[in-house]
Amino acid sequence: MDGRYRLVRFVGVGEKGTYGTGQDGDVTVTFNDDSYLLRGAGKEPIKLTLAGQNGRLFVDGTISGGYRVDGDKANFTVGRSSGSATLNVGNQKQSLPMAEVGNVLAPDGEASLACEKNALIVTLQDVRLELGKV
Repeated sequence: MDGRYRLVRFVGVGEKGTYGTGQDGDVTVTFNDDSYLLRGAGKEPIKLTLAGQNGRLFVDGTISGGYRVDGDKANFTVGRSSGSATLNVGNQKQSLPMAEVGNVLAPDGEASLACEKNALIVTLQDVRLELGKV
């Protein structure tokens, strides 16, 4: 699992069954010796669909955390975050702290792992992260 991955796509189910997806963007996750670093450069947006609305999320910051793997399961913890993100939906623009972005994109809690050649899928309770090896 160690290595650098690009976030290819995520699928999330939020409160009251709200559903959202995101793909593309410049977010990477580097796994190394039981720690991870999620980083967004803020230049390429994640294209979002949230409750039927399209939007763009520019992630410009980092989130660090740790993980422990046991077979095809992992337990993730979120640590420090810095930076922010900008969410554009329609004519509205909203700035979000990286900690809020981490609620969706940073692995936290128990997860199932599926690894294939150059792909890693992390399935948490309410979000599935699809990552491609860089």
